[in-house]
Amino acid sequence: MPRTKGSKNKSTLTVDERIAQVTAEIEALQGQIKEKKALLKKLNDEKAEEDQKRLMAAVLASEKTVDEIIDMINESK
Repeated sequence: MPRTKGSKNKSTLTVDERIAQVTAEIEALQGQIKEKKALLKKLNDEKAEEDQKRLMAAVLASEKTVDEIIDMINESK
């Protein structure tokens, strides 16, 4: 049996209601983006802290002074 076309397949929401619905979805997504950006910043801060700890551990393990390490870095440029 063929399906009917026409008013049964049309959205029951008015254009204004659909605009409001899409606007609300956009606002919700913007909120999610804001949360994700805050999480990304936190993760980047954690990574920077871990990198600093690893670098300091490597300096201590090398038994060289910080100035010696800086000189080595500057010489390699």
